[in-house]
Amino acid sequence: MSEYVWHEAAANNRKTALAGEEIVPASEPGRLHNSALGVVRTVLVLFTVILAAFLFTVLIFLPATEIKQVVVSGMDRLSSTEILQWSTLPTGVHWFSVDTHALTASLERNPRLAEVSVSRKFPDTVLVEVKERTALALLYVRDANNRLRAHCIDRSGVVFAPLAAYDADSKLPVISGIEVRGLQYGMTLGPRFDSMLKSLTQLQSAQPQLLSAISEIRVVDLKEAGIELLLYPVHYPVPVRMRPELNADMVKSVLLVLDVVAGRGLIPTLQELDFRTDTYVYRTKEAVSG
Repeated sequence: MSEYVWHEAAANNRKTALAGEEIVPASEPGRLHNSALGVVRTVLVLFTVILAAFLFTVLIFLPATEIKQVVVSGMDRLSSTEILQWSTLPTGVHWFSVDTHALTASLERNPRLAEVSVSRKFPDTVLVEVKERTALALLYVRDANNRLRAHCIDRSGVVFAPLAAYDADSKLPVISGIEVRGLQYGMTLGPRFDSMLKSLTQLQSAQPQLLSAISEIRVVDLKEAGIELLLYPVHYPVPVRMRPELNADMVKSVLLVLDVVAGRGLIPTLQELDFRTDTYVYRTKEAVSG
């Protein structure tokens, strides 16, 4: 005799399968539980990593990268303190947030600096390299009390400091004939004088003793025709009219002619020498000769 045993669960499974529904094995709830635990573990690991990175940043990295020193190099007459007085670097700034362009711009406002370069050195240092302006000539300007004061001009025509701060340059030639109103350090003489300043720079570089033989260079304004110069030598009270560009050979020729004229005892009779052409001309107080 055959024996039939009715299993209600099996019957239900068959009904579910016939209805098109998914049959979940008895072991599937355990798998879901393990999957949830895995997600939780992953979240905890990520949270731990983020927390560790945050604590490392706050407790170690940030303190280590806070700017602790600014090293200045290239100074000549200025001290690092005088240079950094123009700095806009805030206190407490960190290495990665230093704006080198803004810091360079702030330091370049110092009229005594010709060039500024700023860089960062990991982890806590800012490097500043400077090149100071050097005087090429002097310019006298009346102050608020109507007194003449001497000021230094560099090769670019920038008026950058009072002569009182650069006593060693007191024997440089004086540039006169230029009217300056409302003097401010950092202002320039303008492009009209570029060729003159360039030639003076070359003379100072090649043969500085020739530049020191010049006491004054008076600028004569010819309006639309440009400018010309009246050069006053140190040892002779005779002005020499010249083109706006000087060179070593020309200055040597001027000094040689003056030596010859002085040897003949003619200096007291001269009004001026004219070196604007290839043939020099000397004008006496009563006539013109060549």
